[in-house]
Amino acid sequence: MKLYKELAEYYFAIESKHRKIEDDINLIRSYLAGFSEPALLDLGCGTGEHLDILSSYCSRCIGIDNSIDMLNIAKERFPDIEFIRKNFRNFDFYNEFDVVTSLFGSMVYLINDRDVDTFFWNTWRAMKNGAVGIFEVWNSIPVKKIRSKPLSLVSSIKYDNMLIERERGFEIMEDTSRTIVEVKYRYHLHRPEGTEIVNDTHIMRAFELNEILKFLKENGLQVKNIYSNSQNDPFNENSNKIVIIFTKNL
Repeated sequence: MKLYKELAEYYFAIESKHRKIEDDINLIRSYLAGFSEPALLDLGCGTGEHLDILSSYCSRCIGIDNSIDMLNIAKERFPDIEFIRKNFRNFDFYNEFDVVTSLFGSMVYLINDRDVDTFFWNTWRAMKNGAVGIFEVWNSIPVKKIRSKPLSLVSSIKYDNMLIERERGFEIMEDTSRTIVEVKYRYHLHRPEGTEIVNDTHIMRAFELNEILKFLKENGLQVKNIYSNSQNDPFNENSNKIVIIFTKNL
């Protein structure tokens, strides 16, 4: 997945075209406020921009990601924050965090039910009693209605002296029990000396709300709120995303 390797330097700039980091920060801060000296764990931290801001409101911040390229950039940009290379199947903390976040749909790369279940179990272990989780996932209902979409331009951003154009398309792969999607990206990197084209393919899983609720329940986690985005807009079945807030209460 070239977005997290060759294009890692530009990752946050590319993704920020589709969302406002201020909205994410405000949502997370609203839950951090419930703790006196909160400890925060960010699952799928990318290049660390969210943690850079949130660290001002926390006594401890840790970010984990599976991409060494992303983490190298995060460590260079934000050397005072702790970043650890782990994947969602093997991170292991116990009763350490007041808030756990996973944004940008990071968990959509967990294709198998066993891996999703392990992810939520590891999350449960990492949370203190009374802790809050804030997870964002890709809603499968709109995807299943469309089923296939050709590559088309979805964003254009400037980065230093370069213009980056991003195209995206997708197609549902055959699976009767899960919504597995092949997502194709094409990046046009326009530099003064010429244009480079980078093609990238991701295999992702989208989820119905009931699927996520089942994983939460089976791992001892209780739903607190459900939104369609970080602005707390109400969720409905046609929302592109599910932002789910949950707690661990023993």
